[in-house]
Amino acid sequence: MYIRSLKKTNTNLGLMKEHEIVICLGSSCFLRGNKLTLEIIKDYIKNHDLTATITYKGQLCSNRCSKGPIIIIDNQPYENVTKDNIVAILDEKITS
Repeated sequence: MYIRSLKKTNTNLGLMKEHEIVICLGSSCFLRGNKLTLEIIKDYIKNHDLTATITYKGQLCSNRCSKGPIIIIDNQPYENVTKDNIVAILDEKITS
């Protein structure tokens, strides 16, 4: 299981909200694109300077295989996540 944990810190903008992202890395989600989704999420966090406010980790299976790939942000599941919609999901949930 891949785990990356980062702590909340003060920034020039003040105290930012923490978020948790869980990426299903079960065989179905992984083969359907969550391997690439993980890389896009890591780049998004880096490019938006969010390393101090995001915790992300892999999960072996989220038991929603027929609706995958799955990611969960702050306990809210997102189904059918692709390289084409992950940035919009992150924009809506993390940076809005």
